[in-house]
Amino acid sequence: MGSKWLLQLVEGTADAAFAVDDSGLISAWNSAAEKLFGLSSEEALKRPCHEILQGTHESGPFCSQRCSIHQAVHLNRPLANFDLRLQTKTGEEWCNLTIEIVPAPESGERHAVHLVRPLDAHQLIEQLRRVMVTSRVAGNSEAAARLVSSSLSTVGDARLTAREKEILHLLANGKRTRAIAHELYISTATVNNHVQHIMDKLDSHNRLEVVARARAAGII
Repeated sequence: MGSKWLLQLVEGTADAAFAVDDSGLISAWNSAAEKLFGLSSEEALKRPCHEILQGTHESGPFCSQRCSIHQAVHLNRPLANFDLRLQTKTGEEWCNLTIEIVPAPESGERHAVHLVRPLDAHQLIEQLRRVMVTSRVAGNSEAAARLVSSSLSTVGDARLTAREKEILHLLANGKRTRAIAHELYISTATVNNHVQHIMDKLDSHNRLEVVARARAAGII
C-alpha cells in the first residue's frame, strides 16, 4: 500500500486521483481511479504511470518514461491543467488532468498528484471551439499561448481579497488549516471559510486543484 499521508490526500476528493513518485511509479491510487481505470490499488501501485494511462493528444503519444510531468517532478516546476486521451476501463476517453507536485512531510521526496476528470460532450465541443479560435490567432503557437494565459488570468486574481490571496500562498507552501490559523491569528473555521471562497472563485473542487489553477493563472 502507499504511504498513509498520500492515501489520505488522494482519497480526499471524489475525482479519480493518484500519485506518481519521482521514478514514474504509482505511489497512491484512490477508489475513484479504480472505477475509472478498472484497476484496483493493488494492481496499480508500483506500476509505471505511462503503462496504465497510455495518454495521447492531438500531436500523438504523450505518456512515456520521460514525459513532461516526470521532468516537472524533478525540477519541482508547476504545471497547468491540460487534456489527454487516456486508456480507461471503457476504452480511450478524453480527460482533463490537474497535476500538483507535493513533497513528502518527512523525506521531502516529491510526488505528482494527478486529478482526472473525464470530459463530457459539452466540454469536448468547447475544447474544439477553443482549438479553432487559438489556431486563428496570428497562425502561431505563441499568440495562442498568450490567449490561453489571458483567459486564465481573468479567472480570479482581481476577485480574491487580500486575505484570500494570503491564505492561497500559504496553501501553496503546503500549510495545513491549523498552521494557517496559527500564523494568521484566526480560527480554523475562518480559514476553512476563506478556503471555500477561494475554491468557489477559482472553480476548484479541492485544495490541490485550487493551488494548481492559481499557479496556471499566474496568481501565485
